[in-house]
Amino acid sequence: MEESQMSGLSVFASGVYPVELSVGKRVDAQHRAAVRASVDLSTGEVRFYVDTEAIEVLSRDSDRP
Repeated sequence: MEESQMSGLSVFASGVYPVELSVGKRVDAQHRAAVRASVDLSTGEVRFYVDTEAIEVLSRDSDRP
């Protein structure tokens, strides 16, 4: 059964605002995914998301079969 989430990722920040995800093994720029965020103004809940093409890169770098 395929999972709908990836966990165990590392968060990298360079500067004040840019944040990227990595599987943790390969952290050069080609193996990181830029993170964007949104905030629900009524609850304050923050959601992070990445481009679907970046998810493919992270999946290839992970230990997932």
